[in-house]
Amino acid sequence: MRCPRIVRGTTLAIGVLTGSFAIASTMPRQTGPQPDATAAATAWRMGAIESLATQQDADALITAAALAQSLPGDPGKALGLLDRATAIAPQAADIGLLDVIRCSNQPGCDALKRETRVRGIDPHNADVWMAALHDASTHADQARIDEALSNMAHSTYFNVYFVSLGRRFIAGLNRVPTPPGDPADHAGTPAAQRQIRAMSIVAALAMPALQDLMHACKPGSAAGDGRRKTCRDIASSMEHGDSMLANLIGLRLHEWTARDAGDLADAVAQRRRLQWRMNQLNAIAGTPALPPMKEIATMLAHEREVDGIDAMLAHAGRPLDPPADWQPPQPQGSRPPSSP
Repeated sequence: MRCPRIVRGTTLAIGVLTGSFAIASTMPRQTGPQPDATAAATAWRMGAIESLATQQDADALITAAALAQSLPGDPGKALGLLDRATAIAPQAADIGLLDVIRCSNQPGCDALKRETRVRGIDPHNADVWMAALHDASTHADQARIDEALSNMAHSTYFNVYFVSLGRRFIAGLNRVPTPPGDPADHAGTPAAQRQIRAMSIVAALAMPALQDLMHACKPGSAAGDGRRKTCRDIASSMEHGDSMLANLIGLRLHEWTARDAGDLADAVAQRRRLQWRMNQLNAIAGTPALPPMKEIATMLAHEREVDGIDAMLAHAGRPLDPPADWQPPQPQGSRPPSSP
């Protein structure tokens, strides 16, 4: 059994690396009820939501909100629970950003107002401009697109806080009975089941949609070419982000906006190293060298996904850098990445 968080991150990364925005643009905005595999799972969700929703605790409330996303019924229930959590923990940037992302998927919800509030908490995070960029892109407002991009360019990092959210979801799940396990998962202990479910929730709900950024910075148009320096600065903040997906998209922007041949070669080399590390991780995940609990525990011990992956590989004795003759595998049916 692979940790769902890493499986999804790797899948998204492949889409970015092969020049396809389809995966990166659609998966983060998946909304609506997702069918439970069994009646027992549905009953567990409903009971957990009811129990957690009565608690005056931010971790319990965001966990209830996440579980409510997967059930039919009042579409505003999950958002209401998230709003209660932000009121209890108004300085928690991770909860605030999750609230913005879910609001963006709710018709009639004012994501811009929520995002403005989160900027006051985490002003150096480029992710706090994604809702503004999306709204400007939806209305084809070039001036506002440039304003959002400019503010992102002055940021220091691009964090989605998937690790801190994972910890919060684990804390919430610890307050309700163990969820029914999938017999095919072999998840093991109740703690393992909770951790795997928690990281799966993060993967499903916490990643922002990034297609607006990719389209705004893609070269080949007057607008994209005119934003070259701005997008190069955004690339730097994303390369310092806490998720592998942000790092890889940052490197794609880096390639598109490279200052010279040396700068381009550096971006290509960094991307190749990350692809190698994902390849090595795929080779050991789910084996005795890296069982699911070890994988999740290591990830939760690091704030940046790439640091967690490096720790897993080092522990397993795997090299972090590829051999000189190693070439990244191309997904079946994909086209090679385009040059900037």
